[in-house]
Amino acid sequence: MLAITNVYMGLKTGFWESGCLMSALLAFGGLSLLSRRGAPPSPLETNLAQTTAVSVGATPASAGLIGAVPALALLGTQPPSWAVAAWGVGLGALGVLFAYLSRRRLLEEEALPFPTGVATSQLISTLHSTGSAYAARARGLWLSGVVSAALTWLRDARGVIPGASLLPASVRLGGVGADRLMLGVGWMPMLLGIGVLVGPQAGLSLLLGSALAWGVVAPWLVHTGKAAAEYGELSSWLLWPGLGLMVGASATSLLSQLRALPAMVGDLRALGARREGWESTVGRGVGRVVLPAILLCLLLGTWAFGLSPLLLLLALGVAFPLCAVCARATGQSDIAPISHVGQLTQVGFGMVAPGQQGLNIAAGAVVSGAASHTSASLWSLQAGRLLGASASRQFLAQLSGLLWGAAVAVPTYFVLVSVYGLESNVLPVPTARQFKAVAQLTAQGLAGLPPASALAMVGAFVVGGLLSVAGSRERWARVLPSAAAMGIGLFVPAYYAVTICLGALVAYAVGRLRPAALQPVQAVGTGAILGETLLGVLIAALIASGLMAPPG
Repeated sequence: MLAITNVYMGLKTGFWESGCLMSALLAFGGLSLLSRRGAPPSPLETNLAQTTAVSVGATPASAGLIGAVPALALLGTQPPSWAVAAWGVGLGALGVLFAYLSRRRLLEEEALPFPTGVATSQLISTLHSTGSAYAARARGLWLSGVVSAALTWLRDARGVIPGASLLPASVRLGGVGADRLMLGVGWMPMLLGIGVLVGPQAGLSLLLGSALAWGVVAPWLVHTGKAAAEYGELSSWLLWPGLGLMVGASATSLLSQLRALPAMVGDLRALGARREGWESTVGRGVGRVVLPAILLCLLLGTWAFGLSPLLLLLALGVAFPLCAVCARATGQSDIAPISHVGQLTQVGFGMVAPGQQGLNIAAGAVVSGAASHTSASLWSLQAGRLLGASASRQFLAQLSGLLWGAAVAVPTYFVLVSVYGLESNVLPVPTARQFKAVAQLTAQGLAGLPPASALAMVGAFVVGGLLSVAGSRERWARVLPSAAAMGIGLFVPAYYAVTICLGALVAYAVGRLRPAALQPVQAVGTGAILGETLLGVLIAALIASGLMAPPG
């Protein structure tokens, strides 16, 4: 479910969820159901199932199904499905291996918190200590999942419910009808669920970015004649300041990590340190089986993606230190700067191999793919450490999860794209557009951009950097908007941002009025995401196979 959810959600909104807490809840429920006639599951069994599920769920990110693969498709290059699967398994295994080998230094010697891992271990302990906590969350999850699935069926299969309720054309901003600006509210339970999970700061930041883009800048563009009053043309212009915001925040965030450079060098040196006991045993297995398998997968993927072996080695050389950046940032702040390191790699490769957009995207995919699994794996390893789990068993569970994830996520992606297409209202693919934009920028320079968008991008870059610097200070962190979320607000339709923000505000209000109800509400948000995702993918599969006609 996590793999399908992340493909569907990522192509729609650019967000994907590690699923640590969600998978712990679902693993406990599933294992409890299977063991009704025998012994109940132990916390370690739940943790092992949760670890596998998180690895499955992160595979869409490591395979590039959310960003790099659709970006290449937008440029006219579509790698075959088997190559995408091999690529995802290879990069994911590389990230899992890095997390496993850096576990002792980051989790034990330096004791970095990895808050999501701590929360996961606490949730598993709570679920096994009393049934009431699980019952409340499970009811909310399954009820919201059923309602979400029903609404999705009525919308996508029967056409009874519209995708969004837009403001009428009679409402005009700067002479542009509100319907052309996509201003309204979406009938998408998944977006409400995303809002519940991301929280009010991200939700309001998303809305702020969207309001500035579609309520202020877009009407100004039409009024001054810099763009026509068409959603596609306006969206193409707004892409660039959105990219500036995100890259500015990324660059500043990564520069702030330079203070931890000596520790990162220590992380890399620790990878080659002598190990004893189970670490030594697993290490021999890694040398004999895992590393050759990773190399084979990457070579197959490299051939399909058009990346030369030399550039692959260069990308892998960059990947290890940037995985260390992601691992340390995740441990300290619980935020994984995956898109940041991917963008940085694209810019760097744009200098090394200018004019080659496909290679630029593939290089960014190497780093962001490995980094995504590094961060997700360390959250699971932290939860397992606190529960007393065997790290070697978790390592093997994570590797097996990669295979399951590739087997599920890759077909899901190709079914969705074949039915709905890329850059459609159903699949706006904001992350892919971001990958493509960086590649175009490094290939064409500022001269190839729409009128006045270069200046807007530079200004947004400065704003993104300033927000990142100010947001690193604790007193401002909860007040200032997130530059990354604001940037996404410029990539997605306005009604997406409104709906996500609505979900975030409802969850925040419930948490303020009844703090004890916040966790059940988060389970409701999770159910809303699962319900729409699973049924949405099922409907797409039925349409693709000819068993169902598209509505309307």
